[in-house]
Amino acid sequence: MAVSFLLYKLILLVKLRITNETHSKSMKNVSNFKHYLSKSCLLSIMLAASLNSYSQITLNVNGSSVKSVIHQIEKQSEYRFFYDNNLSGLSKKVNINVKDQPIDEVLNTICSQAGIAYTIKGDKQVVIHSDKADVAQQSVTKKITGIVSDEQGMPIIGANIRVKGTTVGTITDLDGKFALDVNSDVSILEISYIGYKTQNVSFKGKTDIAVVLKEDSEILDEVVVVGYGSTTKRAMVASVSSVKTEEIGDLPVSNITQGMAGRAAGLIVQGAGGGIDKTPTISIRGGGTPLVVIDGVIRNYDDFVLLSPDDIEALSVLKDASATAVYGSRAADGIIQVTTKKGKEGKPRIDYSFNYSIAQPANWAEPLDSWTRAEYANIAKRNDGLPDAFSEDRIQKMKDGSDPIQNNNTNWRDLVLREFAPQSKHQVTMTGGTDINNYYMSLGHINQGSLYENNSYNMQRTNFRLSQSSLIKTIGLKVTTTLDGYIKKTTHPYTSTSDGPYYVFSHIQNKSPLIPGVNKYGLPYNVNDNPVAEIADDAGYNNEDRKLINGNLQFEWAVPWVDGLKLRAAGNYRYAMVANKKWRKDSAKYNYDSEEPIYSAKPLFYNSTNYGHTYTLQFFANYDKTFGKHSISLLGGYEATYGFASTYWVQRENYDFPIDQINPGPESSQKNGGSEGENGRAGFIGQIKYNYNNKYFVEGSIRYDGSDNFPKNRRWGTFYSGSVGWSIADEAFMEDLVEKDVFNQLKLRASYGQVGLDNWGSDTDVFHIGRFEYMSSYNLNNQAWVLNGAYVPGFSEGDIPSSDISWFTTDQFDMGIDFSSLKNRLYGSIDYFYYKTKGFLYAPNQIDVGYTAPLGMSLPRVSTNGEHRRAGFDFTLGWRDNIGKFSYDISANFTKFDQLWANNPSESVSDLMNPYKRATQQTGYYGNLYECLGFYKDAQDVYNSVKRLGSYDLTAGDLKYSDFNGDGKIDDSDMVRTGKSSFPRGNYGINIKLQYEGFFLSALFQGATRFDMYLTGTAQMNGGQAGELPVIYDYHTDFWTPDNTDAKYPRLMSSAGLNGNNNYVSSSFWLINGAYLRMKDFSFGYDFKHSLLKDVNWLSKASLAISGQNLFTISEATKYGLDPENASVEHYGYPNERIFAVSLNLGF
Repeated sequence: MAVSFLLYKLILLVKLRITNETHSKSMKNVSNFKHYLSKSCLLSIMLAASLNSYSQITLNVNGSSVKSVIHQIEKQSEYRFFYDNNLSGLSKKVNINVKDQPIDEVLNTICSQAGIAYTIKGDKQVVIHSDKADVAQQSVTKKITGIVSDEQGMPIIGANIRVKGTTVGTITDLDGKFALDVNSDVSILEISYIGYKTQNVSFKGKTDIAVVLKEDSEILDEVVVVGYGSTTKRAMVASVSSVKTEEIGDLPVSNITQGMAGRAAGLIVQGAGGGIDKTPTISIRGGGTPLVVIDGVIRNYDDFVLLSPDDIEALSVLKDASATAVYGSRAADGIIQVTTKKGKEGKPRIDYSFNYSIAQPANWAEPLDSWTRAEYANIAKRNDGLPDAFSEDRIQKMKDGSDPIQNNNTNWRDLVLREFAPQSKHQVTMTGGTDINNYYMSLGHINQGSLYENNSYNMQRTNFRLSQSSLIKTIGLKVTTTLDGYIKKTTHPYTSTSDGPYYVFSHIQNKSPLIPGVNKYGLPYNVNDNPVAEIADDAGYNNEDRKLINGNLQFEWAVPWVDGLKLRAAGNYRYAMVANKKWRKDSAKYNYDSEEPIYSAKPLFYNSTNYGHTYTLQFFANYDKTFGKHSISLLGGYEATYGFASTYWVQRENYDFPIDQINPGPESSQKNGGSEGENGRAGFIGQIKYNYNNKYFVEGSIRYDGSDNFPKNRRWGTFYSGSVGWSIADEAFMEDLVEKDVFNQLKLRASYGQVGLDNWGSDTDVFHIGRFEYMSSYNLNNQAWVLNGAYVPGFSEGDIPSSDISWFTTDQFDMGIDFSSLKNRLYGSIDYFYYKTKGFLYAPNQIDVGYTAPLGMSLPRVSTNGEHRRAGFDFTLGWRDNIGKFSYDISANFTKFDQLWANNPSESVSDLMNPYKRATQQTGYYGNLYECLGFYKDAQDVYNSVKRLGSYDLTAGDLKYSDFNGDGKIDDSDMVRTGKSSFPRGNYGINIKLQYEGFFLSALFQGATRFDMYLTGTAQMNGGQAGELPVIYDYHTDFWTPDNTDAKYPRLMSSAGLNGNNNYVSSSFWLINGAYLRMKDFSFGYDFKHSLLKDVNWLSKASLAISGQNLFTISEATKYGLDPENASVEHYGYPNERIFAVSLNLGF
């Protein structure tokens, strides 16, 4: 009692002193309050401990190793133990049963059983050694002093300081300082502290050192937000991957999706070209677009895409039913869960980041000169027995430029595009506050240009975020308000021949180089589809303005009189608007010798506005209780969402006056339209979690979900999940393996659940459920009849409604293992997953059901036994370590999946009966194609082979096909299932992170296993300019000749129709392997605060880095001039880009 009273008096005095100093000193002292108090409290505790010289130890162990018992003593006392891991006595088993005994008596008992000895130093350090050793007799020749602090410069109290490879050591004091006597031949200290990365520090030639320890988030029991609650990595039994968004911050990306590829197991990202604010396709384990949850609220997918990476605290990929079932009807394709940054306690801190980048096409072959292409065109004519298309005189004119109108050598790329596309990004954040009130503010701006010579295609976006939290300590109520949004403006030229990059880039490739792009005065030449004119400054425009504002208010109440009970209420309101203004106006074009403008078409004006709002209300109660070794968590809540959207548009055309407003347009051409829509959802949520001794885990969740997409009697559905986990490494029989670091963590987990879908696919999918499809309806036609020379509206009866419309349900099973080994240096996880979806509706085939008396419309859709399956595995494996001042972390992840229709209701009976054509029960393939056997070798081969019906005049170098069914003819019945899916089934990433002193380097290699791309049109030399100049690029010259029988292309032809289009029918010949490995991301930089600017106190952060994306690619596709993530195999669309950037990060 005397000790307790003295401790109470001392803490009271410390508090009074802090109070007095707070009133007498500046606000600068307030920021050190937390650290000062922690030092004072620790001093009090140490004083109390010294008064109680016999620290009370309670143990009841039987057959445990000495090392294990030592760990238990450290947990219940202030003593720190030092020993050599190779000391044999540490592994001996001991038995001890004591209660409230002094430390020396406990150690005497242990050491006598183990045959070892101990020495207690004055500062609560216990050195375990051989009973023959005498640590006090070590030869000391020099003293090393130093200070240990964290990355914010705050001293670390109680850090372990040990001479590497020995038992000699100490700990840091209240100011983070230490002093240690060592032998003269010692040169390395090992410095460690719980939650920080261990460092080996060389002090050769030094007697005083300063060490900065960095937090190790992998070791900390960090909190992970999953569903409507949270858990720790140790207790998590769901399948969840994390993306470290801080690794994306320095990359030259315009939105977060561009930096996510290859960063997490189960996450699949596939690009489709480049350009302004490109958005790759994101899938979780091969599913559809995942649900997005930001700060606990379901948000639009675009809100996530345009979220600044600098505003993200944590990004998790929720992959199994255990994590997603609480979101019910929309979670079957997985969830991307985002937690944004909030205010932090401390003095105000301002961070600024700047990134400037330049982009160029990554894999884009240069076109051949016009005379080279003309010579190949002559070869094509000769192959077809026709006279040359180009005379020697014309070819010479192409070379010498003497006929710029008909025999030019125009490089359309040089006329329309520049070498690089610039992009700049700025981000400012500010955070600070106290333990009862803190704030976070950010403002970011991005300005992205294009490859267009005059930058008439560009985008600007400004993001903002404000967050403020207040805690009313007296009642335990925390109030958090967040306001975020963006303003985004995009513009592109708009003419009668082009309204986007697809047309501009197709015209750049397909316009003949024989004609000029500009006239003699440098003005756009008067020719159709001239891309120079399409991007000109006086062309029209397509402007899109997007605005979003989202507000969130949340109350969290820790109920004072019920320990562990928390109530939460939240409201979220989202308002978005998209204004689209299109002014279709052709720019002036000119004849070759003229400066008189010519306009091809009259202008058109179009204006549309789309706006909508969504609000979400949430009410939750959470109860957490730990009693003994048992922990339980209960969650219950209700969520409701309502959304409204409206759109309207107006249009006029054939303007006589080029004024980009609605009124100057002729009223006779005016058109308008619009629509409104609303939707509502609600759900009741329940969840229970239990764990025993952090060893056995059981969880269950349920959601009763309602959607107005269904009739009242089928509006509600129940979705659930259950999961279990077993921390095997914490079992007694694993003790030896844990002590030897064979396993530091080993956890087995499994989950099963049923998650919902309230729709399937896009509007065009045969299984998609239309809005109000469950109701009888009539179709309005505003031009149904003509009476007295005027249109009269009319109605027609809609489809027969289905009485079976209800939820799609997906059964999900997942089993996984998490592990770490060798002092947590080796780590990883592996999961197997299986998904099965049912609930497909389809109208019966009228012939199959004998429907011979038509009602004037098709049969209604009915329930079927349709079933879609998807299964696979994903894993992560990594190795991390420190070697002196050098640290590294190398990890790899891989995701493999496939899918099939176990029963496809939409497949015809005839296809089902053909085992070589049917889609049912078949995993990923490209499609039904002719099987190509290669090239005809000679006339004899043509004569002796079965030929395709419709093909004629075949010769050596033409494609030869298989008579698959052996009926002596080749027709559509010989087209069979072949190839690999166009969506890669295997995706992987290899992440390398290196750090030495202040230097850091990261590299991400990302790729995909085989997927097939099909060459069409100009990629086959069968489109665009094929009739005149079929060969465009150098790789096109690899066509069949008697001397080149292993060619990429069949014989060169001047017209595909000359042999009945034999070479260009759909066949396996034109499938190419799109598998690739690329250096996706790279960053190298230096942290100036490490040494050069470490003493500049007003600067908290200063780093400079260079980075890049898509630096190189290894793929079969590049041999065909293609990037594996292209917008079009014909080079129609903006090319994928290689990007270089420099970034600067400062903190104040």
